[in-house]
Amino acid sequence: MRDNGIPDADVGCGLEAHAGLAREALNYLVSVRGQNSVMVKQEHFDHFMHVLSSDAVFDPEALLEAMAARRLDATTVACSYVPAAARCLGDRWLADEISFVDVTVGTERLHSVVRRVDELLDDDHKVLGPSALILVAEAEQHTLGAFVLALQLRAAGLSAVVRVAPVASELTQLMAANRFDLALVSLGCSAALGSGIGLVRTLKLLSRGDMRIFVGGSIPVSDERLLAETGADRVLRDVAALLAEYGISAEGRDLDRVGRKAVNLRRRSVAKGDGVEA
Repeated sequence: MRDNGIPDADVGCGLEAHAGLAREALNYLVSVRGQNSVMVKQEHFDHFMHVLSSDAVFDPEALLEAMAARRLDATTVACSYVPAAARCLGDRWLADEISFVDVTVGTERLHSVVRRVDELLDDDHKVLGPSALILVAEAEQHTLGAFVLALQLRAAGLSAVVRVAPVASELTQLMAANRFDLALVSLGCSAALGSGIGLVRTLKLLSRGDMRIFVGGSIPVSDERLLAETGADRVLRDVAALLAEYGISAEGRDLDRVGRKAVNLRRRSVAKGDGVEA
């Protein structure tokens, strides 16, 4: 989790602003519309939340083992149960059932689950689709949604790299050394719109138009306005729609839990080892 320390005055003021902060902090990079192909069963979800909120030292591997015993593979846990847990934490905070400290600890534990699943995605799986650059705009409070999205794309056969609030020089170096077919710019709150506009402009300049640029997220702005303000190629709020556009199945690849101990860690992990800030 990365907290950019944006003061309340930059986001808004009053109770409404605090409520908005919680929603923005725990929302997906893209909306949940069209992503409910995997049913989150209440019994399994209750067990997931129980293990997640345990006072004992948290071990993401133990949580994945517990869910595997319920016949849930790691990708399903990371791509379906982690986002559901994030929304649950946000709802419980808004209902005054837990403190923001509980939200922060819970979110960091969710991050560790996603990182562990990312490690389990081995080196030799085939990349079936394009390469994606996922950018989290400045002024965002948390990055969980970006890591979940990257994992979803990788599980579907794409390659994905995440950068959090990158400056122009960082993007210049990254794009000089790598070729990306598309970029997705995350905008979760209104305060991030200016940063998002700047990111799109920089991407267009560096790619010389040879890369499709998508914007999206939970930002409370209409698709029409978001497209007009940023100048992106398209507004995207649905991962399944992105995959369908490139002719890729949205079904994730199950991980081999039997052979998980023998899995080699990737050299360029989405969640660590590739310049990604967690």
